This record gives sequence, structure tokens and C-alpha cells, in this order.
Amino acid sequence: MSTAVLFLGWNRPASGREVEAFKFLAGEGMEILGKFQKAGYFDRFDRIALTPHCGTTNGFLLLHGDRAKLDELRRTDEFEHFSISLLRLFEGYGVVPGLNAEGLDKALERNRDLMR
Repeated sequence: MSTAVLFLGWNRPASGREVEAFKFLAGEGMEILGKFQKAGYFDRFDRIALTPHCGTTNGFLLLHGDRAKLDELRRTDEFEHFSISLLRLFEGYGVVPGLNAEGLDKALERNRDLMR
């Protein structure tokens, strides 16, 4: 059951790498994510492109899964290679772990004593 997310976000393709960046996202990158998913690191993923909005996050991948498995994925050599590929193709690239609504509810329940 998914209680966590892993956000891989970026601003825009690096100058001169626009074609390569979008080609990677549509091809090899999706194959790599499929392998990670098949290996059980996460349940599903979303690939998001935002419309123009004057912000610095214009696209992202959102992996949905178990917190421990997503953390484990981040420590693999294969994810490091995937992440560095995105870093060289996109400006403003970053990786941020987080919780979905169910994971947040569980965290709040575990820490109920702090909410008095």
C-alpha cells in the first residue's frame, strides 16, 4: 500500500539539450522506471508537465509506494545513474521524498502527543 511519494522535479530542459531531454523522458527514462517498478520499488508513477505559470517547477515524476522501498531505491546505483541523467538534461532538477495523505495520517497518529 502506498503511503509515500518520491518527487523528481525540474524547471526546463538544459539549453541545447531540449530534444535529448524529452526523448529520454519518453523512451529510455520510462523503460528504466518500468524496471524499478517491476522490481517492486514503487507501485505506480505519474509523469507530469505543467502549463506555463511563472514558476520554477515545470515538470516532474511522482513515484508512489512504500517509504522504505522508495528510500531503498534512492540508494541503488541504478537510481543514481538515472538521477544524474536527469540532472544533466534538466535545469533545476531535484529529488524530494514525501508522504501522501495516508502516510501523513499515519505520521500524525504516531505523533499525536505533539499535537496537544
